[in-house]
Amino acid sequence: MSSRNKPRVYDQSNNLLCVLDKATDIGYTQVYNNIWTARFKLPEADAKNKFCEPFNYVEIFEDGKRVELFRIIKDAVTKDENNLAVIEYECEHVITTLLDDPLFKFHQIGNIGVFTREVMEYILNHQTERRWVLGACEFSHQFLYKWESDNLLAALFSVPRPFMDDWHFIYDTTVYPWVVNLVRASHQVDCEVRYKKNMRGIERQRDSTNLVTRLIPLGYGEGDNQLTIASVNNGRNFIDADTIGIWGQKTAIWTDRRFENAENMLATGQAMLERLKNPWLCYTVSAIDLFKYTRQDFDKLAEGRMVRVVDNSLGINVDTRIIEIDKPDVTKANVTVVIENHDRNVAGSLSALAERARINDTHAQGHESLLAIPFIDNAQPEFPALFDFFIPANLVNINQAIMRIQLLPFRANSRAVRGGGGITQSTTNGGGTTQSTTNGGGTTQSTTNGGGTTQTSTADGAASPQATSGPSSATSASSAHALATIMSALGAVNTLYTSGTGSHRHGIASTSLNHTHTVITEPHTHGIAHTHTVTVSIPNHSHNLTIPAHSHNVTIPAHSHSVTIPAHSHSVTIPNHVHDIEFGIVQGGRASSISIRVDGTLIPVQSNLNEVDIAPFLRRDGSGRIVRGVWHRLEIVPNQLTRISAHVFLRIFTNSRGGHNL
Repeated sequence: MSSRNKPRVYDQSNNLLCVLDKATDIGYTQVYNNIWTARFKLPEADAKNKFCEPFNYVEIFEDGKRVELFRIIKDAVTKDENNLAVIEYECEHVITTLLDDPLFKFHQIGNIGVFTREVMEYILNHQTERRWVLGACEFSHQFLYKWESDNLLAALFSVPRPFMDDWHFIYDTTVYPWVVNLVRASHQVDCEVRYKKNMRGIERQRDSTNLVTRLIPLGYGEGDNQLTIASVNNGRNFIDADTIGIWGQKTAIWTDRRFENAENMLATGQAMLERLKNPWLCYTVSAIDLFKYTRQDFDKLAEGRMVRVVDNSLGINVDTRIIEIDKPDVTKANVTVVIENHDRNVAGSLSALAERARINDTHAQGHESLLAIPFIDNAQPEFPALFDFFIPANLVNINQAIMRIQLLPFRANSRAVRGGGGITQSTTNGGGTTQSTTNGGGTTQSTTNGGGTTQTSTADGAASPQATSGPSSATSASSAHALATIMSALGAVNTLYTSGTGSHRHGIASTSLNHTHTVITEPHTHGIAHTHTVTVSIPNHSHNLTIPAHSHNVTIPAHSHSVTIPAHSHSVTIPNHVHDIEFGIVQGGRASSISIRVDGTLIPVQSNLNEVDIAPFLRRDGSGRIVRGVWHRLEIVPNQLTRISAHVFLRIFTNSRGGHNL
């Protein structure tokens, strides 16, 4: 064998270790959308056996062309009759490196807005060592996927299972990290196996054991809570194949509790029914690999290609897909081709459900729970009663959601509370001017009676003082004035004339005390010093004052008053103090009507508040299901101050995921 067809061994870091130049019986098996295998033998005495350790990589070639990259997983030693020992190695495609990493516990991704590429990248991102990356992805579905403690390879292979279209995994291991591509499988006939051309022999098998024309898919849960497709299939929990008129109604129940979404389960069921609606046909063809000689693409037999199988003697003329290619020796042209009208693994999945059911029994499926949530509070129109309750994300079904409401009298638990002192100050601005009305005024008269006589005291009289003697010159004017003053005080009427020097006379006229003096002086001079003494006696007397009856008129003219108050503030000091609490329940009024909002939606007026169905009004997602993993709100608005007692009662079915061991 040419060295270009010899296997090459690499360590797990992709470093070339050796070329197995003594390898024999080099062969491989390619399986459509499944794990490929390879095998080779080495003499036990070959020193290169030391490089063939488990999980080292082996590169297989055929006619100088690289077949694929595998990793060693098993070896066995045998001896022939000549006591020659050989070691046979079995290998798997390196896609199995994804078996090394798990999706531990529960994982969920997909649904609306999350496409196939994102799902596949999510899986590949969980590799401990990033050996694989996603290349082409020709699908953009939005299915919801859930895995629980699966390995990455099983999760990756499960991604296209709900697809109605055929798919094909294609690998590129000539680069690193290696590349996985998910493409649409071709439906064009690419090659041919024909009797007397490249067909050496053919075997046909037809198996109707698993033929199904009506499929009833069942998913997660149990009893009334088990998932069906009725909600997304016009109320029907089954799907029919278009061959039901040919084969009759052949009903099968397909239970896979991994499914928790009805849409995903319906799509997978339709894809499965498409493969089960006809009897399973399998052709095992012994053929000659003409491609080794012609190098024509139409002669190339490979897994996943559409092939036309023609054997006129058996009446066989069918176009179908190559499911498996087995080449026991790359140096020879003999090849075995397995052709099926559908993957028997799909057909066998129904018979394998019993085994799968035992696996499902190890997983908790959940149970129905009765959940009562109470709420009691005072409320009034301005401050409605707000009641929030949580619906868990792992809740599978909501079987019932009702609310009971009671309207009770408003309730308080005390009449007074403890308080403290403080200083309260009014605003410092203020003041101003206030003016009264400008009309007004008028005349006010006192009483008209009144009047009377008032008598002075009867005190004694007094003697008039004596004038002092003056000089020998003529009498001075001041003396005359003094005399006049005295006379006036005595009530006398006097006339006094003085002049300069010359002869004069003094005349005094008197009637009792009332008298007058007439003094006529001619111009003269006095050369004789003298004195005058005037004595006036005032006898005891009294005065009578008579006030006749009279009245007074007071006139107040029209006027106004202006009062100005300056800007000022008042400080009120309340000393620190306490109030004793007076305990006791005090009840008030009760509302006569209420309005109810559920997640912001005003629901119709309820005549029976003992059983208000709130399920139709709870917030829904795009698929019409009540939103999980969020808080929902109830709002109760009374028409007056009242006390509200409410209870929400839920019948729910939950699974056992999403919690923690706290």
